[in-house]
Amino acid sequence: MKLKIENIGMIRSADIKLDGLTVIAGENDTGKSTVGKLIFSLVKAFNRYEEDFNESRYSRVLDLIEKIYFQLRRIYNFEKHTELQEQFNPKFFFKEIKEKKGAGINGVIDDKIVLLEEFNDVESIESLYMIRDILNKDEDKNITIKRALTKAFISEFYFDLSPKNSDVDSLVNVSEGFNNILDILLNDNEIKSLTLHDDLQFNDVTFIETPIFLQMYDLIRSASTLFEMPEGKSERMVKMGRPKVALHTKDLISKLDSAQYSDLFQRTLFSLDGVSETPLIEDILEITQGKGFSFDRKEKDFYYHKNENTKFKSINTATGLKSFGIIQLLIQADFLDERSLLIIDEPEIHLHPKWQVEYAKLIVALVKNDIPVLITSHSPEIIQALSVFSEEYGIQDRTAFYLTESDGVSSQINDVTEDINKIFTTLAEPLHNLVWG
Repeated sequence: MKLKIENIGMIRSADIKLDGLTVIAGENDTGKSTVGKLIFSLVKAFNRYEEDFNESRYSRVLDLIEKIYFQLRRIYNFEKHTELQEQFNPKFFFKEIKEKKGAGINGVIDDKIVLLEEFNDVESIESLYMIRDILNKDEDKNITIKRALTKAFISEFYFDLSPKNSDVDSLVNVSEGFNNILDILLNDNEIKSLTLHDDLQFNDVTFIETPIFLQMYDLIRSASTLFEMPEGKSERMVKMGRPKVALHTKDLISKLDSAQYSDLFQRTLFSLDGVSETPLIEDILEITQGKGFSFDRKEKDFYYHKNENTKFKSINTATGLKSFGIIQLLIQADFLDERSLLIIDEPEIHLHPKWQVEYAKLIVALVKNDIPVLITSHSPEIIQALSVFSEEYGIQDRTAFYLTESDGVSSQINDVTEDINKIFTTLAEPLHNLVWG
C-alpha cells in the first residue's frame, strides 16, 4: 500500500510505502506523528463506517420512536389504552426493530400503523413511515464513509488538519501497485470530495503513542472520544461534557484490556527471528527479566509481574518496561496480524540505548512474522538497529526509510532508503555543532 499526501498539517508532500517496515525519521514538529494519525484515521473510519452508519440510523429511529410515545402519552389515557403503551414503549419498540431484519421490520411497523389508524393519529403514522424509510434506505457508501472519516479526523486532529493560514487544498491518495484505491480532497478541515475505488488493505490499526497510558486505564476508559460525537454538533459543543481523548488512545486501552481473556503463550508461531519455535512473548520476558504484564479487572489496573510472588502496579513500573509490556499484551490479545497495521510513535523517549536496540529487534521480528509496522523516531540508535536487523532477518526488501525535512514553515517527507546516512547527518547536527562549533 502506498500513501500520497499533500498539504496535510505542516506536510507539503509525502509518498510513503506501507508494505512491511516503514521508518519515518526527523526532528520534532516536522509532521512524523501526523502521518501516523492520518493513516490511523483512514483505517479506523473505513472499517467502522458500517457500524457508524447503523449507529446514526438507529439514533434517528430512536428519536422518532420517543416522539411518537410522548405524543401518545399526552393525548391518551394509557390505563384505558394499554395496547398503546405496550406497543410504543420506546425500550421495547426499539428492541423489536433491532431484532428484526428486512420484511420483518416492515411487518412490525405495518402492525403499528394499523393500530394508530384506529385512533386516526396522522402525525404519529407519518413518523412511523419515516422510521420505515430510514431503516429501508441504503445510503451511498461514499457518503457513509465520508461521515465516519470526518469524525475520525476530528477525533485525531481536533478540527486542525488543514495547513495554517492557507486556503490550499489538501490531498490524500491511497494506491496499491498500479491500482488506485482512494482519493480525498480537503479544504479548511472539511472533506470536499471522497472517491473509494476499492477496499483498503488493512482491516485494523493500532497506534502506540506512549506507554504511560497503561497507568491511566480508568481515566481513559471513562473518557469519550470525538469519534462518538453525535452528528451536527459544533466544535464548541463537543468541548463540553465528559473528558475527551483521541480515538487511538481509547482503542489501544481497549485492546490491552482484552489480553486478560487470552493465554500468555498462545501465539507459539510468533518468534524473534521468524524461524525458531520460541514464542515472541517469551523473548520479551527474557529481555525484561520478568514475568510480563497482566490486567486486573477488579483493581482496574495493569500489573507488572517481576516474579511469581512479586508484582507492581503500572504507576510503580518503569516506563521502559511498559513499552515492552504493550507489545506483549497486543500479541497476547491477538490484535497483530498481516492485515493489522501497528503504528509506534517515537518509542525511544522511554528507553535507554540498550533497550532501544532490543526494541528495534522486536519490531523487526514483528515484520518478519508478517506484521506491518510504521515507526517514527529521532533516535540514531533505533534507526541504525532497525537497519541492521532488517538485513540480518532478511526483510530489507520490505523496509523503507524516510526523512522529514523542514524549512521552518512546512516540511517534506523524502524516501532515503538508499542512503540512510542522510538521517544520521540530520540527527547528529546538534551534537556536531556543540562539539566542533
